[in-house]
Amino acid sequence: MFDPRDERDRDRSPEMSVAVAIVVYADRPSTRHGLARSLRGAPGIGRVECAATAEELVRGYLRSPADVVLVAVRPGEPAGPAAAATLLSIVPDASVIMFGSSDTAPSAIVPGIGGFLRKYDGLFPEPVLAQPDAERPRLSERELQILWGMAQGKRNIQIGADLALSEDSVKTHCKRIFRKLGVHDRAEAVAIGFRAGFLS
Repeated sequence: MFDPRDERDRDRSPEMSVAVAIVVYADRPSTRHGLARSLRGAPGIGRVECAATAEELVRGYLRSPADVVLVAVRPGEPAGPAAAATLLSIVPDASVIMFGSSDTAPSAIVPGIGGFLRKYDGLFPEPVLAQPDAERPRLSERELQILWGMAQGKRNIQIGADLALSEDSVKTHCKRIFRKLGVHDRAEAVAIGFRAGFLS
């Protein structure tokens, strides 16, 4: 079952009620607990839970769905991709992001995942800290709203519906966000967003 040590206090102030809920899957305890500790240092992070097996991941997600599921990938170990595939076969709309070293990226290709994060993208093992204002890229209010939608795992059409924008307009804003943050996809944008303190 989910380790209660890996879950934040659920009693939150009203302004934190929309914080992002995250589930971390990793078969190694040091990876699970290390990443959980790092995420708890980031603005905008709410509930953080951990799972050590595919069964725990699915059971915990069905009991309490998360905005983002982070799945660890290790060289030569199929457990991470298999766990992600199992969850996505049951919950196709789950927002799953794989993470690991660069050489594990090819084995992390699972149909339906939202992206791949390298360990040094700001999530593990160092705590995620906000960048000083002088170093942060500047995003418009609309771009911040769209970035928040990305962090919640919403598709472009869902973000557009929330903000009364066309899907094409959302795509255009996404491209601008990627360019400003110096990233290539949603997963990297969300990681940078947490690290820079935009998602709070």
